[in-house]
Amino acid sequence: MPKTAPAITINDTHFDLAVDFYNRYPGEALTIFLRFTAPDLPNAKVQLSLPKVMVVESYEVSPSSSVLQPAVIEAEQELIVYIPLNEEFVVGQEYIVTVHSRINTFYIDQYLIIQATLLNKDTEPVHTEELNVAVIGKGAYLHYLPEIYESDDFTSRFLMLFESFWKPITRQVDQVEMYFDPLLTPSEFLPWLASWLGLPIDNHLPIERNRLLIQNAMQISQCRGTVAALKKYLEIYTAGQVEIAERRAKNFVLGDASLGVVVALGKKNSPNSVSIKLSIPNEELERTKYSPEMYQRKINEIVRTQIPAHVTFELNCEFIPKA
Repeated sequence: MPKTAPAITINDTHFDLAVDFYNRYPGEALTIFLRFTAPDLPNAKVQLSLPKVMVVESYEVSPSSSVLQPAVIEAEQELIVYIPLNEEFVVGQEYIVTVHSRINTFYIDQYLIIQATLLNKDTEPVHTEELNVAVIGKGAYLHYLPEIYESDDFTSRFLMLFESFWKPITRQVDQVEMYFDPLLTPSEFLPWLASWLGLPIDNHLPIERNRLLIQNAMQISQCRGTVAALKKYLEIYTAGQVEIAERRAKNFVLGDASLGVVVALGKKNSPNSVSIKLSIPNEELERTKYSPEMYQRKINEIVRTQIPAHVTFELNCEFIPKA
């Protein structure tokens, strides 16, 4: 997935600019993504400005192929991908402009500035997003060769081929610690990470809650069977408010009787028990497509696995409607 600049919302119009790589070598391809929501501005335009050292190879607008395709205009020091937002653009509809380009610069270190601008009918800028792409003039692998090769342009370009090929693997090695962080690891690694902790992944949960459960799995396991661990687990799982009342066993004494198979321990004995009250947003039922009874049965199964076997419990799920 491409890295993105922070989304900006102006009058419900989202305007995001991103590229697939922020570090490139001369001659390498670069894909630019511009995502925007068609604004309620008559005769508005979207303009994507690229340095003239870049070559535009192809471009398209999605989701609709009937939308007018962009035009590339050459200015003094830049190329402009120009998109008039005519009547075929539906106000409020999200569109993505994808520009496939190639960097055609000298073999020197430099930054290329890419800019996207939303213009009104008078060609005045309404909003602008900008990002920099670092172009590296020499291959990093030259540092592993004798100094005499530092000025050899052919060797530098030759090593760049291998460096570009190995770059994704090198990046994974350099960032390997992130694969062990539940909040940063790719979603496809979550089941593998959870298996280390003996925590099953619940596919009915949003990915963010699965991440939080894995992040807190050690703390929950260390305190398993306590009110604190149960409360923490249910708060993450339901995204609701949890109230737990714990009752200790009473009158657990022998009466004036001898032990036997028909003799009970104590008189009017009250076992260890907990009373659980959950206040859950009503959106949970909409998300899971469960009825209130089905959702409560699901939570009932979870509670049973999180408390000691000898403890009884009462569970009450209250679903709070939207404000």
